Amino acid sequence: MKDQKFNAKKFLKGIKGKLGKHAPTEEDIREDDLDSLNEEDPQNDGKSKKGKAKGKRSERIFGKVGGFFDPEPQKERVLSKEDFRGAGDVYFASVSAFYKVIERILWVVLVLFLVFSLMTNYKEITFNNFFYLLKDFSSAVDSETSNYQVLSYDSDKRQKFALFRGGVVSASPSSVSVFTTSGRRSLRNNNEYYSPNIVASDKYFIVYDSASSSFSVFNSFSKVYNQKFEDPITDAAFADDGSFAVATRQADIKTIIYLYGKNIKERGYISQSDYVFDMSLSSQEGRLATIAYDVGVGTGETIITFYDIGTSNTAKKLHEHSIQGEFPLSCAYIGGGRLAVVTNGAIRIFDRNMKQIKSESFYEAGITAFNVSENGAIAVVSSGSVRTVCAFNSSGDLVYNKQIGENIIKADIVGKYLFLQTSSGVIRINTDDKTREYLPSNQGSMLVYGEDTAIVCGEARAEYLVFD
Repeated sequence: MKDQKFNAKKFLKGIKGKLGKHAPTEEDIREDDLDSLNEEDPQNDGKSKKGKAKGKRSERIFGKVGGFFDPEPQKERVLSKEDFRGAGDVYFASVSAFYKVIERILWVVLVLFLVFSLMTNYKEITFNNFFYLLKDFSSAVDSETSNYQVLSYDSDKRQKFALFRGGVVSASPSSVSVFTTSGRRSLRNNNEYYSPNIVASDKYFIVYDSASSSFSVFNSFSKVYNQKFEDPITDAAFADDGSFAVATRQADIKTIIYLYGKNIKERGYISQSDYVFDMSLSSQEGRLATIAYDVGVGTGETIITFYDIGTSNTAKKLHEHSIQGEFPLSCAYIGGGRLAVVTNGAIRIFDRNMKQIKSESFYEAGITAFNVSENGAIAVVSSGSVRTVCAFNSSGDLVYNKQIGENIIKADIVGKYLFLQTSSGVIRINTDDKTREYLPSNQGSMLVYGEDTAIVCGEARAEYLVFD
Protein backbone atom coordinates (compact mmCIF):
# COMPACT_ATOMS: atom_id res chain seq x y z
CA MET A 1 0.00 0.00 0.00
CA LYS A 2 1.32 3.30 -1.02
CA ASP A 3 1.85 5.84 1.73
CA GLN A 4 -0.18 8.98 1.37
CA LYS A 5 1.55 12.28 2.00
CA PHE A 6 0.09 14.26 4.91
CA ASN A 7 -1.24 17.68 3.80
CA ALA A 8 -1.25 19.89 6.89
CA LYS A 9 -2.65 22.90 5.11
CA LYS A 10 -5.71 20.96 3.90
CA PHE A 11 -6.26 19.42 7.35
CA LEU A 12 -6.25 22.79 9.13
CA LYS A 13 -8.68 24.24 6.60
CA GLY A 14 -11.17 21.37 7.23
CA ILE A 15 -10.96 21.85 10.99
CA LYS A 16 -11.59 25.57 10.63
CA GLY A 17 -14.66 24.89 8.48
CA LYS A 18 -16.14 22.51 11.05
CA LEU A 19 -15.50 24.91 13.88
CA GLY A 20 -17.05 27.74 11.86
CA LYS A 21 -20.30 25.84 11.48
CA HIS A 22 -20.68 25.39 15.24
CA ALA A 23 -19.08 28.57 16.45
CA PRO A 24 -21.43 30.51 18.74
CA THR A 25 -22.61 33.89 17.49
CA GLU A 26 -23.42 36.94 19.57
CA GLU A 27 -27.12 36.15 19.26
CA ASP A 28 -26.55 32.59 20.49
CA ILE A 29 -24.51 33.87 23.42
CA ARG A 30 -27.28 36.39 24.27
CA GLU A 31 -29.96 33.69 24.19
CA ASP A 32 -27.74 31.35 26.28
CA ASP A 33 -27.29 34.05 28.87
CA LEU A 34 -31.06 34.63 29.03
CA ASP A 35 -31.67 30.91 29.31
CA SER A 36 -29.19 30.67 32.16
CA LEU A 37 -30.95 33.51 33.94
CA ASN A 38 -34.34 31.83 33.47
CA GLU A 39 -32.97 28.57 34.82
CA GLU A 40 -32.17 30.31 38.05
CA ASP A 41 -35.89 31.36 38.39
CA PRO A 42 -38.33 28.54 37.47
CA GLN A 43 -41.36 30.86 37.60
CA ASN A 44 -39.84 33.31 35.15
CA ASP A 45 -38.83 30.42 32.95
CA GLY A 46 -42.48 29.39 32.34
CA LYS A 47 -43.66 32.95 31.75
CA SER A 48 -40.80 33.68 29.41
CA LYS A 49 -41.46 30.63 27.29
CA LYS A 50 -45.18 31.47 27.03
CA GLY A 51 -44.36 35.08 26.14
CA LYS A 52 -41.88 33.99 23.50
CA ALA A 53 -44.35 31.52 22.00
CA LYS A 54 -47.12 34.11 21.97
CA GLY A 55 -44.83 36.72 20.43
CA LYS A 56 -43.64 34.35 17.72
CA ARG A 57 -47.23 33.33 17.00
CA SER A 58 -48.26 36.99 16.64
CA GLU A 59 -45.29 37.63 14.38
CA ARG A 60 -46.26 34.69 12.17
CA ILE A 61 -49.90 35.88 11.95
CA PHE A 62 -48.98 39.46 11.14
CA GLY A 63 -46.37 38.21 8.73
CA LYS A 64 -48.92 36.12 6.86
CA VAL A 65 -51.41 39.01 6.78
CA GLY A 66 -48.72 41.37 5.54
CA GLY A 67 -47.65 38.89 2.91
CA PHE A 68 -51.28 38.51 1.78
CA PHE A 69 -51.43 42.21 0.95
CA ASP A 70 -47.80 42.58 -0.17
CA PRO A 71 -47.43 42.90 -3.97
CA GLU A 72 -43.79 41.70 -3.99
CA PRO A 73 -44.53 37.97 -3.59
CA GLN A 74 -47.15 38.27 -6.30
CA LYS A 75 -44.60 39.86 -8.61
CA GLU A 76 -42.12 37.04 -7.93
CA ARG A 77 -44.76 34.44 -8.79
CA VAL A 78 -45.54 36.25 -12.04
CA LEU A 79 -41.86 36.53 -12.96
CA SER A 80 -41.32 32.84 -12.24
CA LYS A 81 -43.60 31.91 -15.14
CA GLU A 82 -42.13 31.17 -18.56
CA ASP A 83 -43.97 34.07 -20.19
CA PHE A 84 -42.11 36.66 -18.07
CA ARG A 85 -38.40 36.19 -18.67
CA GLY A 86 -37.57 39.42 -20.45
CA ALA A 87 -36.18 42.38 -18.54
CA GLY A 88 -39.00 44.58 -19.83
CA ASP A 89 -41.63 42.29 -18.30
CA VAL A 90 -40.82 43.41 -14.75
CA TYR A 91 -43.11 46.43 -15.17
CA PHE A 92 -46.05 44.30 -16.27
CA ALA A 93 -45.39 41.86 -13.45
CA SER A 94 -45.55 44.76 -10.97
CA VAL A 95 -48.85 45.95 -12.45
CA SER A 96 -50.27 42.43 -12.28
CA ALA A 97 -49.18 42.11 -8.66
CA PHE A 98 -50.73 45.47 -7.77
CA TYR A 99 -54.15 44.54 -9.17
CA LYS A 100 -53.96 41.16 -7.47
CA VAL A 101 -53.56 42.89 -4.11
CA ILE A 102 -56.42 45.29 -4.95
CA GLU A 103 -58.61 42.28 -5.69
CA ARG A 104 -57.83 40.80 -2.28
CA ILE A 105 -58.58 44.11 -0.55
CA LEU A 106 -61.96 44.32 -2.30
CA TRP A 107 -62.82 40.77 -1.23
CA VAL A 108 -62.04 41.66 2.38
CA VAL A 109 -64.15 44.84 2.13
CA LEU A 110 -67.04 42.81 0.68
CA VAL A 111 -66.91 40.28 3.52
CA LEU A 112 -66.81 43.06 6.13
CA PHE A 113 -69.74 44.82 4.44
CA LEU A 114 -71.82 41.62 4.45
CA VAL A 115 -71.04 40.96 8.10
CA PHE A 116 -71.91 44.55 9.04
CA SER A 117 -75.16 44.41 7.04
CA LEU A 118 -76.22 41.16 8.67
CA MET A 119 -75.44 42.48 12.15
CA THR A 120 -77.35 45.76 11.68
CA ASN A 121 -80.33 44.38 9.75
CA TYR A 122 -80.79 40.94 11.25
CA LYS A 123 -84.35 41.80 12.33
CA GLU A 124 -85.32 42.31 8.67
CA ILE A 125 -84.14 38.84 7.65
CA THR A 126 -87.52 37.09 7.80
CA PHE A 127 -89.30 34.51 5.73
CA ASN A 128 -91.85 37.08 4.52
CA ASN A 129 -89.16 39.48 3.30
CA PHE A 130 -87.31 36.65 1.57
CA PHE A 131 -90.56 35.55 -0.07
CA TYR A 132 -91.22 39.14 -1.14
CA LEU A 133 -87.74 39.31 -2.71
CA LEU A 134 -88.42 36.22 -4.79
CA LYS A 135 -91.81 37.56 -5.81
CA ASP A 136 -90.26 40.87 -6.79
CA PHE A 137 -87.69 39.09 -8.97
CA SER A 138 -90.47 37.38 -10.91
CA SER A 139 -92.25 40.71 -11.40
CA ALA A 140 -89.04 42.29 -12.67
CA VAL A 141 -88.55 39.42 -15.13
CA ASP A 142 -92.10 39.91 -16.39
CA SER A 143 -91.47 43.62 -16.88
CA GLU A 144 -88.32 43.03 -18.91
CA THR A 145 -89.55 40.13 -21.03
CA SER A 146 -93.17 41.13 -21.63
CA ASN A 147 -94.36 41.96 -25.13
CA TYR A 148 -97.21 44.09 -23.77
CA GLN A 149 -100.00 41.56 -23.74
CA VAL A 150 -103.64 42.30 -23.00
CA LEU A 151 -104.56 42.09 -19.30
CA SER A 152 -107.85 40.44 -18.38
CA TYR A 153 -109.65 40.82 -15.06
CA ASP A 154 -113.13 40.64 -13.52
CA SER A 155 -115.59 43.00 -15.14
CA ASP A 156 -116.74 45.93 -13.00
CA LYS A 157 -117.60 49.48 -14.06
CA ARG A 158 -116.70 50.94 -10.65
CA GLN A 159 -113.11 49.72 -10.33
CA LYS A 160 -110.12 52.07 -10.28
CA PHE A 161 -106.64 51.53 -11.73
CA ALA A 162 -103.06 52.64 -11.08
CA LEU A 163 -99.55 51.75 -12.25
CA PHE A 164 -97.43 49.87 -9.70
CA ARG A 165 -93.88 48.51 -10.13
CA GLY A 166 -94.24 48.01 -13.87
CA GLY A 167 -97.69 46.43 -13.59
CA VAL A 168 -101.29 47.46 -13.03
CA VAL A 169 -103.32 47.59 -9.80
CA SER A 170 -107.10 47.34 -9.93
CA ALA A 171 -109.44 48.00 -7.00
CA SER A 172 -113.12 47.14 -7.29
CA PRO A 173 -115.77 47.20 -4.56
CA SER A 174 -115.12 43.49 -3.96
CA SER A 175 -111.36 42.95 -4.40
CA VAL A 176 -107.86 44.32 -5.01
CA SER A 177 -105.62 42.76 -7.68
CA VAL A 178 -102.06 43.29 -8.91
CA PHE A 179 -101.09 42.28 -12.46
CA THR A 180 -97.63 42.13 -14.00
CA THR A 181 -97.04 43.32 -17.57
CA SER A 182 -97.28 39.72 -18.82
CA GLY A 183 -100.83 39.43 -17.47
CA ARG A 184 -99.95 37.29 -14.44
CA ARG A 185 -101.95 38.09 -11.30
CA SER A 186 -99.56 38.32 -8.33
CA LEU A 187 -102.18 39.39 -5.75
CA ARG A 188 -105.90 39.05 -5.19
CA ASN A 189 -107.31 40.35 -1.93
CA ASN A 190 -111.04 40.13 -1.28
CA ASN A 191 -112.52 43.10 0.54
CA GLU A 192 -115.58 45.32 0.61
CA TYR A 193 -115.36 48.92 -0.60
CA TYR A 194 -118.13 51.33 -1.42
CA SER A 195 -115.95 53.74 -3.41
CA PRO A 196 -112.31 52.52 -3.70
CA ASN A 197 -109.38 54.80 -4.57
CA ILE A 198 -105.74 53.89 -5.27
CA VAL A 199 -102.54 55.83 -4.58
CA ALA A 200 -99.32 54.06 -5.61
CA SER A 201 -95.58 54.52 -5.14
CA ASP A 202 -92.55 52.43 -6.13
CA LYS A 203 -92.69 50.50 -2.83
CA TYR A 204 -96.33 50.26 -1.71
CA PHE A 205 -99.82 51.26 -2.78
CA ILE A 206 -102.78 52.37 -0.68
CA VAL A 207 -106.41 51.50 -1.26
CA TYR A 208 -108.81 53.66 0.73
CA ASP A 209 -112.57 53.90 0.74
CA SER A 210 -113.74 57.48 0.33
CA ALA A 211 -117.18 56.46 1.57
CA SER A 212 -115.85 54.95 4.80
CA SER A 213 -112.91 55.41 7.16
CA SER A 214 -110.46 52.56 6.50
CA PHE A 215 -107.37 52.14 4.33
CA SER A 216 -104.97 49.30 3.54
CA VAL A 217 -101.34 49.24 2.42
CA PHE A 218 -100.22 46.54 -0.03
CA ASN A 219 -97.02 45.36 -1.64
CA SER A 220 -96.79 43.14 -4.72
CA PHE A 221 -98.23 40.04 -3.09
CA SER A 222 -99.94 40.81 0.23
CA LYS A 223 -101.61 43.33 2.51
CA VAL A 224 -99.03 44.68 4.95
CA TYR A 225 -101.04 47.21 6.97
CA ASN A 226 -104.62 48.19 7.70
CA GLN A 227 -106.16 50.97 9.78
CA LYS A 228 -109.63 52.32 10.47
CA PHE A 229 -110.40 55.89 11.58
CA GLU A 230 -113.50 57.41 13.12
CA ASP A 231 -113.78 59.90 10.25
CA PRO A 232 -114.02 59.36 6.47
CA ILE A 233 -110.82 59.45 4.38
CA THR A 234 -110.61 62.11 1.68
CA ASP A 235 -107.09 61.75 0.26
CA ALA A 236 -103.71 59.96 0.49
CA ALA A 237 -100.24 60.71 -0.86
CA PHE A 238 -96.84 58.98 -1.09
CA ALA A 239 -93.30 60.35 -0.99
CA ASP A 240 -90.38 58.93 -2.96
CA ASP A 241 -88.95 57.09 0.08
CA GLY A 242 -92.21 55.23 0.84
CA SER A 243 -93.49 57.52 3.60
CA PHE A 244 -97.11 58.61 3.17
CA ALA A 245 -99.94 60.73 4.52
CA VAL A 246 -103.68 60.09 4.89
CA ALA A 247 -106.23 62.91 5.21
CA THR A 248 -109.56 62.59 7.01
CA ARG A 249 -112.47 65.01 7.25
CA GLN A 250 -113.94 66.10 10.57
CA ALA A 251 -116.98 68.18 11.39
CA ASP A 252 -115.20 70.41 13.93
CA ILE A 253 -111.57 70.65 12.77
CA LYS A 254 -112.48 70.00 9.09
CA THR A 255 -109.22 68.16 8.15
CA ILE A 256 -106.75 65.93 10.04
CA ILE A 257 -103.70 64.62 8.15
CA TYR A 258 -101.94 61.56 9.60
CA LEU A 259 -98.24 61.17 8.76
CA TYR A 260 -96.51 57.77 8.41
CA GLY A 261 -92.84 56.92 7.99
CA LYS A 262 -91.39 54.63 5.33
CA ASN A 263 -91.59 51.78 7.86
CA ILE A 264 -95.40 52.26 8.00
CA LYS A 265 -95.37 53.65 11.54
CA GLU A 266 -97.48 56.66 12.45
CA ARG A 267 -95.32 59.74 13.08
CA GLY A 268 -97.95 62.30 14.05
CA TYR A 269 -100.78 64.35 12.62
CA ILE A 270 -101.66 67.85 11.36
CA SER A 271 -104.92 69.69 12.00
CA GLN A 272 -106.10 72.11 9.33
CA SER A 273 -109.16 74.36 9.66
CA ASP A 274 -110.24 74.07 6.00
CA TYR A 275 -111.20 71.29 3.59
CA VAL A 276 -108.09 69.74 2.00
CA PHE A 277 -108.70 68.51 -1.56
CA ASP A 278 -105.20 67.27 -2.43
CA MET A 279 -101.70 67.03 -0.96
CA SER A 280 -98.18 66.09 -1.99
CA LEU A 281 -95.05 64.98 -0.12
CA SER A 282 -91.39 65.47 -1.02
CA SER A 283 -88.95 63.29 0.92
CA GLN A 284 -85.95 65.15 -0.52
CA GLU A 285 -87.23 68.52 0.66
CA GLY A 286 -88.88 67.17 3.80
CA ARG A 287 -92.05 69.05 2.84
CA LEU A 288 -95.79 68.49 2.76
CA ALA A 289 -98.01 70.76 0.65
CA THR A 290 -101.79 70.86 0.77
CA ILE A 291 -104.41 72.68 -1.29
CA ALA A 292 -107.69 73.41 0.44
CA TYR A 293 -110.92 75.31 -0.08
CA ASP A 294 -112.43 77.91 2.22
CA VAL A 295 -115.42 80.21 1.84
CA GLY A 296 -113.25 83.24 2.62
CA VAL A 297 -115.08 86.54 2.06
CA GLY A 298 -117.90 84.80 0.21
CA THR A 299 -116.37 84.26 -3.24
CA GLY A 300 -114.37 81.19 -2.13
CA GLU A 301 -110.61 80.80 -2.10
CA THR A 302 -107.88 78.23 -2.62
CA ILE A 303 -105.41 77.98 0.25
CA ILE A 304 -101.96 76.45 -0.39
CA THR A 305 -100.14 75.48 2.81
CA PHE A 306 -96.52 74.32 3.14
CA TYR A 307 -95.27 72.23 6.09
CA ASP A 308 -91.81 71.14 7.17
CA ILE A 309 -92.20 67.49 8.18
CA GLY A 310 -88.46 66.63 8.23
CA THR A 311 -87.61 63.70 10.49
CA SER A 312 -89.35 64.82 13.67
CA ASN A 313 -92.85 63.81 14.71
CA THR A 314 -94.03 67.43 14.80
CA ALA A 315 -94.87 69.22 11.54
CA LYS A 316 -94.05 72.92 11.32
CA LYS A 317 -96.18 75.25 9.24
CA LEU A 318 -93.89 77.26 6.94
CA HIS A 319 -96.07 79.34 4.62
CA GLU A 320 -99.64 79.86 3.46
CA HIS A 321 -100.72 81.27 0.10
CA SER A 322 -104.30 82.33 -0.70
CA ILE A 323 -105.90 82.60 -4.16
CA GLN A 324 -109.26 84.36 -4.21
CA GLY A 325 -112.13 83.20 -6.39
CA GLU A 326 -110.61 79.85 -7.49
CA PHE A 327 -111.43 76.25 -6.62
CA PRO A 328 -108.58 73.77 -5.85
CA LEU A 329 -108.17 70.69 -8.05
CA SER A 330 -104.75 69.06 -7.61
CA CYS A 331 -101.10 69.61 -6.64
CA ALA A 332 -97.80 67.72 -6.82
CA TYR A 333 -94.08 68.24 -6.25
CA ILE A 334 -92.43 68.01 -9.66
CA GLY A 335 -88.66 68.60 -9.61
CA GLY A 336 -86.09 70.73 -7.81
CA GLY A 337 -88.45 71.25 -4.88
CA ARG A 338 -91.01 72.97 -7.13
CA LEU A 339 -94.74 72.56 -6.53
CA ALA A 340 -97.32 72.57 -9.34
CA VAL A 341 -100.89 73.56 -8.47
CA VAL A 342 -103.96 73.32 -10.69
CA THR A 343 -107.16 75.21 -9.88
CA ASN A 344 -110.20 75.88 -12.01
CA GLY A 345 -108.58 79.14 -13.08
CA ALA A 346 -104.86 78.52 -13.65
CA ILE A 347 -101.75 76.35 -13.41
CA ARG A 348 -99.19 77.80 -10.99
CA ILE A 349 -95.59 76.83 -10.25
CA PHE A 350 -93.99 77.57 -6.85
CA ASP A 351 -90.25 77.32 -6.18
CA ARG A 352 -88.62 75.66 -3.17
CA ASN A 353 -88.85 79.01 -1.33
CA MET A 354 -92.66 78.76 -1.68
CA LYS A 355 -92.87 81.75 -4.03
CA GLN A 356 -94.96 81.68 -7.18
CA ILE A 357 -92.62 81.88 -10.17
CA LYS A 358 -94.83 80.95 -13.15
CA SER A 359 -98.51 80.71 -14.00
CA GLU A 360 -100.92 80.32 -16.90
CA SER A 361 -104.49 81.54 -16.38
CA PHE A 362 -107.57 80.19 -18.17
CA TYR A 363 -109.89 83.26 -17.95
CA GLU A 364 -113.47 82.05 -17.69
CA ALA A 365 -112.75 78.67 -19.29
CA GLY A 366 -113.94 75.33 -17.98
CA ILE A 367 -111.49 72.47 -17.36
CA THR A 368 -112.42 69.18 -19.05
CA ALA A 369 -109.28 67.20 -18.08
CA PHE A 370 -106.22 67.74 -15.88
CA ASN A 371 -103.42 65.86 -14.20
CA VAL A 372 -100.49 66.76 -11.92
CA SER A 373 -97.62 64.39 -11.07
CA GLU A 374 -93.85 64.34 -10.66
CA ASN A 375 -93.68 64.58 -14.48
CA GLY A 376 -95.42 67.96 -14.65
CA ALA A 377 -98.88 69.53 -14.89
CA ILE A 378 -101.38 69.53 -17.74
CA ALA A 379 -104.90 70.92 -18.18
CA VAL A 380 -107.37 70.91 -21.05
CA VAL A 381 -109.67 73.93 -20.92
CA SER A 382 -112.75 74.74 -22.95
CA SER A 383 -114.18 78.17 -23.74
CA GLY A 384 -117.20 77.84 -25.98
CA SER A 385 -116.15 75.72 -28.95
CA VAL A 386 -112.42 76.39 -28.41
CA ARG A 387 -110.36 73.79 -26.52
CA THR A 388 -106.80 74.53 -25.41
CA VAL A 389 -104.09 72.24 -23.96
CA CYS A 390 -101.74 73.86 -21.45
CA ALA A 391 -98.78 71.88 -20.04
CA PHE A 392 -95.73 72.46 -17.81
CA ASN A 393 -92.89 69.90 -17.66
CA SER A 394 -91.05 68.61 -14.57
CA SER A 395 -88.68 71.60 -14.70
CA GLY A 396 -91.61 73.99 -14.35
CA ASP A 397 -91.37 75.30 -17.94
CA LEU A 398 -94.40 75.94 -20.12
CA VAL A 399 -93.91 73.47 -23.00
CA TYR A 400 -97.32 73.52 -24.70
CA ASN A 401 -100.19 75.99 -24.98
CA LYS A 402 -102.17 75.35 -28.16
CA GLN A 403 -105.72 74.76 -29.32
CA ILE A 404 -106.98 71.29 -30.14
CA GLY A 405 -110.04 70.16 -32.06
CA GLU A 406 -110.78 66.86 -30.31
CA ASN A 407 -112.80 66.42 -27.16
CA ILE A 408 -110.28 65.31 -24.51
CA ILE A 409 -111.49 63.24 -21.55
CA LYS A 410 -108.12 62.55 -19.87
CA ALA A 411 -104.61 64.02 -20.19
CA ASP A 412 -101.09 63.32 -18.92
CA ILE A 413 -97.49 64.40 -19.52
CA VAL A 414 -94.39 62.15 -19.44
CA GLY A 415 -91.04 63.53 -20.53
CA LYS A 416 -91.48 65.55 -23.69
CA TYR A 417 -94.76 63.90 -24.68
CA LEU A 418 -98.40 64.75 -23.99
CA PHE A 419 -100.94 61.92 -23.92
CA LEU A 420 -104.54 62.96 -24.64
CA GLN A 421 -107.34 60.42 -24.49
CA THR A 422 -110.42 60.83 -26.65
CA SER A 423 -113.54 58.68 -26.82
CA SER A 424 -111.99 56.55 -29.57
CA GLY A 425 -108.23 56.50 -28.94
CA VAL A 426 -105.10 58.21 -27.61
CA ILE A 427 -103.19 61.13 -29.12
CA ARG A 428 -99.47 61.58 -28.39
CA ILE A 429 -97.96 65.04 -28.98
CA ASN A 430 -94.24 65.76 -29.07
CA THR A 431 -93.76 69.09 -27.28
CA ASP A 432 -90.44 69.72 -29.09
CA ASP A 433 -91.62 69.65 -32.70
CA LYS A 434 -95.41 69.63 -31.98
CA THR A 435 -95.96 66.48 -34.09
CA ARG A 436 -98.97 64.26 -33.35
CA GLU A 437 -99.59 60.51 -33.41
CA TYR A 438 -102.86 58.66 -32.88
CA LEU A 439 -103.73 55.08 -31.93
CA PRO A 440 -107.34 53.81 -31.67
CA SER A 441 -108.51 52.05 -28.51
CA ASN A 442 -111.57 51.01 -26.58
CA GLN A 443 -112.98 53.23 -23.87
CA GLY A 444 -111.53 53.04 -20.38
CA SER A 445 -109.15 54.67 -17.94
CA MET A 446 -105.84 55.78 -19.49
CA LEU A 447 -102.53 55.18 -17.69
CA VAL A 448 -99.23 56.33 -19.20
CA TYR A 449 -96.57 53.64 -18.81
CA GLY A 450 -93.71 55.54 -20.45
CA GLU A 451 -92.86 57.95 -23.25
CA ASP A 452 -93.86 55.37 -25.86
CA THR A 453 -96.60 53.36 -24.14
CA ALA A 454 -100.10 54.05 -22.81
CA ILE A 455 -102.49 51.58 -21.18
CA VAL A 456 -106.26 51.86 -21.52
CA CYS A 457 -108.05 49.90 -18.78
CA GLY A 458 -111.60 48.96 -19.72
CA GLU A 459 -114.27 47.13 -17.74
CA ALA A 460 -112.81 43.64 -18.25
CA ARG A 461 -109.40 44.09 -19.84
CA ALA A 462 -106.51 46.52 -20.35
CA GLU A 463 -104.78 47.02 -23.70
CA TYR A 464 -101.32 48.46 -24.35
CA LEU A 465 -100.88 51.17 -26.99
CA VAL A 466 -97.25 51.28 -28.16
CA PHE A 467 -96.21 54.30 -30.21
CA ASP A 468 -93.25 54.21 -32.62
